[in-house]
Amino acid sequence: MAEKSDLYIKLDEHVRTEKKDVPLSKVAGVYCQDEELKSQAEKVIVYSFQEGEKEKAVFSLIYIYKKIYECMGSNIQIHSVGASECLVDWIQEKRPSKLLGYVQVVLVGLVTFFGAAFTIMTYNADAGVPDVFRTRYEIFTGRSGGNGVLELTYSIGIGIGVIVFFHHFEKKGRKTPTAMEVQMNKYEKDVVDSYVKYEERRGNTFE
Repeated sequence: MAEKSDLYIKLDEHVRTEKKDVPLSKVAGVYCQDEELKSQAEKVIVYSFQEGEKEKAVFSLIYIYKKIYECMGSNIQIHSVGASECLVDWIQEKRPSKLLGYVQVVLVGLVTFFGAAFTIMTYNADAGVPDVFRTRYEIFTGRSGGNGVLELTYSIGIGIGVIVFFHHFEKKGRKTPTAMEVQMNKYEKDVVDSYVKYEERRGNTFE
């Protein structure tokens, strides 16, 4: 009996593709000591999207195994070190105009700016920040009211704090994810997990 070749795959949780045919190399990392076998495995087409179908598909690890064995035979031993399901988004080539992109950026920027400003103002009102400043003036100067120094430094501090919090000032090549990027990654992971579970409940997962 011939000895089986070891093939290692690391399935990704979420990938995007612009092509209808989805090769194994698109959804998983592949490793094998035999370079020819590795190249052959990477070219295995695990799925082909069709016009009119949904633009999302969820593949289980078992489904990937089946596709590999169908195309390469059973003389290999597959080992998995990645995720158990993979969500594939088929991104059809619909390029929005640059003008529309600029308009969207401006609108998002305005909503973010005024939304953040409104949030800060409502927080200040709820926390009674003006009363806190008034009390500090009376404690340190013995007078009611003030010249606005505390308000000015408070406003500048908020701006600097937001910039430092959302942007890392680091040396080139050492940049770490910002707080916003971390939250977006968490949001994307939650969306992927929810969609995968939704498709599993409906029995739409490829297994």
